[in-house]
Amino acid sequence: MEYIDNGLFIKQERFEVLAILREIYKQRTPLRVANKKHQFNSQLLSVGADSIVFDCDAPETIPGGKFNIVIENHDAKIEFSVELTEMTEHNDIPVYAARLPEKLVYIQRRRQLRITTPYWREFLCCGEHSDGTRYQLRIHDLSPGGVGLRIDGPVPAYMQPGLVFNKAQLDLGDYGKFKVNMELIAINDDHEIDEDETHHFSRLSCRFLNLGMLTQRKIQSAVFAFELDFNKKKKR
Repeated sequence: MEYIDNGLFIKQERFEVLAILREIYKQRTPLRVANKKHQFNSQLLSVGADSIVFDCDAPETIPGGKFNIVIENHDAKIEFSVELTEMTEHNDIPVYAARLPEKLVYIQRRRQLRITTPYWREFLCCGEHSDGTRYQLRIHDLSPGGVGLRIDGPVPAYMQPGLVFNKAQLDLGDYGKFKVNMELIAINDDHEIDEDETHHFSRLSCRFLNLGMLTQRKIQSAVFAFELDFNKKKKR
């Protein structure tokens, strides 16, 4: 197994490849199969020690050959190629048979902890736009991949998806201060209930851009530390 980056692994060990494909077979997870001219959905019908068998779509028009296969489930996206695929029969129906792939590209889905910060903590995002206009926004929630900013009044007209905040400072008080670049990707109406009173606000969803590994780890540590402290206080 070779780790690349961002949850991407190359699975090359034969027994590991077998184990993953057999689990896909057991779960009856759909496959997306494609070559240069065709694309169709399929399913694994058999996973042997050296070969796999999967559904054949329109056998009269799609002969065997090389296929690229993509499998998506709740844990990961899996991609691999099979060469020299041949048509055969399985339980009296036409199917494709191919040698076991030599490797799988395994892209693990990220599960990032996201914290929602209490309003009274006044965790802030501050900075200056390229025209010199300064801003200060409350941090509503935070994860190692991005931040949600809160605006209680009208959203300024210039704040539209695609806006980039360069060198924005995230001030998390005792949990640290971090300078990041980030892009506004969505604006949504949100609300919270405080003592039976509903407060409406706008939430600006931003994703971090080109975040360095060290900064990412520091933000992740801050998120975990805050979550730990918050849970301790809830248990008191």
